[in-house]
Amino acid sequence: MTKLTREPLVHFIILGALLFAGHMLWQAHVTKADYTITVTAEEMERQALIFAGENRRQPTDEDLKALLFSHVEEQALMREAQRLGLGEDDTIIRRRLAQKMRFIIEDTAPPPVPETSDLKNWYQANIDLFKSLETRSFSHIYLSPETRGENITANAQLLLTQVKDSGVDWKTLGDPFMLKRDFKNLSATEVTRLFGKTFKAGIFSATGDNWQGPIESAFGLHIVRINKVRPQETPEFDIIRSEVEARWQAKTQRAANQEALKEVIRKYKIDVFDDNENLIVQ
Repeated sequence: MTKLTREPLVHFIILGALLFAGHMLWQAHVTKADYTITVTAEEMERQALIFAGENRRQPTDEDLKALLFSHVEEQALMREAQRLGLGEDDTIIRRRLAQKMRFIIEDTAPPPVPETSDLKNWYQANIDLFKSLETRSFSHIYLSPETRGENITANAQLLLTQVKDSGVDWKTLGDPFMLKRDFKNLSATEVTRLFGKTFKAGIFSATGDNWQGPIESAFGLHIVRINKVRPQETPEFDIIRSEVEARWQAKTQRAANQEALKEVIRKYKIDVFDDNENLIVQ
C-alpha cells in the first residue's frame, strides 16, 4: 500500500480528483449565485427615489411591493436573456451600453475657471461666439403666384405705387399669407429659414424705411418695408463675463470628454475588412 501511494500516476489521479471536486463546488457556487436575486436596502431606496421623482410623491407600502416585484421581474428576465445569449449582436443593447459608458466618461467635475487674463485671451480668440448678429424688422405685402399668374410682376409694380400713397392702408393690399405680415428682429439665418435665400438677400441689402421691391421668396413676391435695423454688436468682456466662463467650461469639458473617449479607443486594435474579407484598415 505504501508503495502504491508513492506512484506518480496515483498522485496525478488524486490531484485530478481534487481539481474536479473543486471545480464542481465552484460551479455549484456560481450557479447558485446566478440564480439568486439579492435585493438590498440601498436598491429599494434607489427605486423609491426614482418613484418619488417620477410621481412627485413618496411611495406607499403597496407601491414598494410593486417596485420590488418589478425589480425582481427585471432581474430574472435579464439573467435569462443573458443565459440564452439574446444580448449578443443586438444593436439596441450595444448602443445602450455604449451610451452608459459615455455617461461614465463624461461624468466628471467641470474644469476650474482660468485666471481673468487667460479668460480674456480666450474671449478674444473666440470673439465670434459672442457677437450679436445683425437683425432686421420688416413688414411685407404678399402676392401669390397662384392668384396673380403671369401678371404677378406687373401687379407687384402697381401695388408698390399704391402703397407709397400715404392714404392707403397697406394691410388691405396683397393676398392672404400663411405667416405674419410683420416680423421683428430676425437674423439672416431666421429669414432664410422662413422665406429662403433670395428673400434673405433682398431684406439684408435693402436700405431706408420706404416700401420697395418686389422681392422673391419661396412663396411668391413681396413688397417690403424695413422698419428697424439692429446692427451686429460685440459686447464688452466685463458685461458678459459669466457667459464667457460658461462657454469656456463647456468647450473645455467637451475637449476633455473627447480625449477620454480617444484613450478608451486607443486600448483596442482596429481591423476593418472589405466584402472579400481583405484587411483594408489596421
